[in-house]
Amino acid sequence: MFAARDQWGGRVYRTAVTSAATPPAVIDAALDTADETAYFFPTESDAWAVARRAGARSALEGSYLDDQDRARRTRVQLPSAFTAAHRFRSLLVMSADGADQATYRLFLFDGRTGTRELRVLRAISRQIGPALFSVEALSRLQSHIGAAERARVARDLHDGIIQSLIGLEMRVDVWRRTSPHPDEASRLEHIQNALRREVVDLRDLIQHMRRAPVDPDRVLDHIAAAVERFRVDSGIEAHFVSEIQELSLSPRVCDELIAIVGEALVNIRKHSGARHVVVRASALDSFWKIEIDDDGRGLGFSGRLEQAELDLTRKGPVIIKERVRSIGARLAVESDPGRGARIEVWLPRPR
Repeated sequence: MFAARDQWGGRVYRTAVTSAATPPAVIDAALDTADETAYFFPTESDAWAVARRAGARSALEGSYLDDQDRARRTRVQLPSAFTAAHRFRSLLVMSADGADQATYRLFLFDGRTGTRELRVLRAISRQIGPALFSVEALSRLQSHIGAAERARVARDLHDGIIQSLIGLEMRVDVWRRTSPHPDEASRLEHIQNALRREVVDLRDLIQHMRRAPVDPDRVLDHIAAAVERFRVDSGIEAHFVSEIQELSLSPRVCDELIAIVGEALVNIRKHSGARHVVVRASALDSFWKIEIDDDGRGLGFSGRLEQAELDLTRKGPVIIKERVRSIGARLAVESDPGRGARIEVWLPRPR
């Protein structure tokens, strides 16, 4: 079994192979952050082994390699979550670091646990560590290149298409106000409003493309700024209320959370007809909670649906559902036709 911890992305992955003839199978592709300690607990070495005797629980007799590649005896305390999830007679473990934000572990079940095997594992660890670092560094570089290209396209849209649409909208406004015919003025007003909507939609797109990585220490400030920008651009009364001082989330989860709030606000502006919106951040025992509440038309159903029910009935905002699922959060949507809707995002709090 291979486990990878991406601290920057805030996720833990596992893959497993049961035999040489079996392709790798992804299991629990993105684990809950609370499961991280089950696979990335402290160890004395990058190569160690344990043998599990009948009736043994978490504390097991084992061995590890010291800095001089000499085998040392030790007593290993495995997390109860790990021993409950995996049955084994023996276990070999190798750790390797990629960039400074990622760690990898290889678990070999029911194999030989001698000094020779430990030395082979350590040699593998020292070989694949730099390779993993290179793969991760390349991924980060590609991400930065993509962000730079999106920023360039956003500038082109702003300096080109948006300015042209604004100029056209101003000309239509002049024609409308100077038209002597009421029917013609009404049609021009309709065109003018459509141009304004297109400008606002393009600005939403540009804002999304220009979005810089969110500072995790200021994620609440980013949400507040997004709500204020929505209020100014849409003319809809919007407020951000926070019952907490901070959100302890990884950078990637922060990025996705900002995108979720932004997507919800765009949907409200386009489809709800709402006059008031409240975005609220709060904390419960084991979750952070983000709510987006509006007094618009609702979402085409009545009542409260959790993520599984939304997927089963194919209801709710598709993009928000995908983003919530990607960060291991929970989604609930409450709709009251004619009175409004509420979107709730529940994020696990670190233990």
